[in-house]
Amino acid sequence: MNLRKLILIFSILALTATSCSSDGTSEGSTYTQAADETPTTTEAPAETAAPAETAAPAEDESSEEGRDELIALLTIVFDLETEEFATCMVDEMQAVSGYSYALLLESTLSEEDEDDLDEIATEVAITCMSDLSLEEIEQLSAMDFDEDDSNLFGDESTVPTLEISSDPNALGAILSVEEIDFTDETIVGWLVTYRSRSVSGEPIQVTGTIVAPNSIATEPRPVLSVAHGTTGMADMCAPSLAYTGEDVELNALVQPLLDDGWVVAASDFEGMGGPGLHPYVVGASEAQGVFDIVRAAQTSPTLGAEGPLIVWGHSQGGHAAMHASQLWQDIAPELDLVGVAAGAPPSQFPFLKDFLMNGAFQGYLIMVAAAFAEVYDELSLETIVEPEYLPLVEELELGCTGHIFEIFNPIPYEDLTSVDDIFGDPAWNARLVENDSNQLPNQTPLIILHGDQDEQIPAGSSGLLLDQICALEGHEHIERILYEGHGHGSAVQAYWSDFMSWIDDRIVGDPVNQENACSTITVPNS
Repeated sequence: MNLRKLILIFSILALTATSCSSDGTSEGSTYTQAADETPTTTEAPAETAAPAETAAPAEDESSEEGRDELIALLTIVFDLETEEFATCMVDEMQAVSGYSYALLLESTLSEEDEDDLDEIATEVAITCMSDLSLEEIEQLSAMDFDEDDSNLFGDESTVPTLEISSDPNALGAILSVEEIDFTDETIVGWLVTYRSRSVSGEPIQVTGTIVAPNSIATEPRPVLSVAHGTTGMADMCAPSLAYTGEDVELNALVQPLLDDGWVVAASDFEGMGGPGLHPYVVGASEAQGVFDIVRAAQTSPTLGAEGPLIVWGHSQGGHAAMHASQLWQDIAPELDLVGVAAGAPPSQFPFLKDFLMNGAFQGYLIMVAAAFAEVYDELSLETIVEPEYLPLVEELELGCTGHIFEIFNPIPYEDLTSVDDIFGDPAWNARLVENDSNQLPNQTPLIILHGDQDEQIPAGSSGLLLDQICALEGHEHIERILYEGHGHGSAVQAYWSDFMSWIDDRIVGDPVNQENACSTITVPNS
């Protein structure tokens, strides 16, 4: 049995069913009649079926392996509206033939002829015709089939696909999709716009990227959801824009994950590539983006993005990762989040404000203030920014981080603000505290990775963060590694091999090292 023969079988049966409808019978009875009028035929497979003891599927979990993938494959190939017909076909084929689902999937993707399975497929297709709508029958009967046409069993049937979702309102629904032109033919990826939810609960559009091995998944694949660092607040700063154009190269750090069969998804976050100002370091918004891009990847069964999930981010992405670890069960409990890695996560906001003001990264502070004023109705920039500088806020959407620093860093902080201490304002203080990374326990194993010479997020802040999370009731395992001699940027390369080892242990279910719980390991600079 192979895909080309299945197409021929279904096309012929659909054409027969369509011709039966010309007698004026109602739509509701046409395709049901095609099956009901052949009672003796539907029993025929029993005469040639394998003995009952070989037909019964094994009772261990492996007996289901390949089932969902085969159902999804048939549904996609024949462009069916629902999975009912494909589900019937797959389950009946398994029961009658005695083959495992995995073997049926392998056989379907094979170009080898297997006459016994072809005969069973024909009979089973008749049995399952009642699960097709009249529109689907007509669609199948209209298929342009040529048994010598290799396009029916070519690249399109053996590589993953990502399609626009039928339900545009579901979280993670694909609203638009464009394939990435990678130079590496072993991987495939897409620029996507997907459905998400704003902090206020409104449906929004968010952009991002999804990358996977260039082969149809035959089992669930592990997934890495990447939370990006600070790039700016405007649409032009969306990280996915780096994957437009021709001959795109994948980030070298991520390449080994693709080689090992991972799916990698990265959200641009709310407001970057979509309407509105980006809610910079608003934790719930970041976590929503981190999880909904995974839901978007899961809309394609051919990707296999149903495996264990890891979330990683650095800098702003570390802040997002922290909140993902703390809000997982509230936002996406159905996802199998097995671990989170937070690189240089911002925390201790009052301390950070003092550290950043009048320095090379002061622009971060105005980004936070503008984002919070946009998101929270009770907050207003007019209460904290001097009137003469309010028009400059428009510059946040006219350039990325470098532009923001050029505009705001030269202004003395004392001149820029109209209050002595923003944390002295109860409304602002409440929202800033809410979005700090130290308020909630982590719900999944968490590792903090930080360079001890970080010039943007001081290493001492993550040490305090570790102690604060460990003091919270109900937290899961948390540990911290400090890398001597490394700053904000170089720390990523320094910790990457440790990060890779740690996440490999998480996806295979190895226990965390309890000796490292709530402690810091210092790695000397090599």
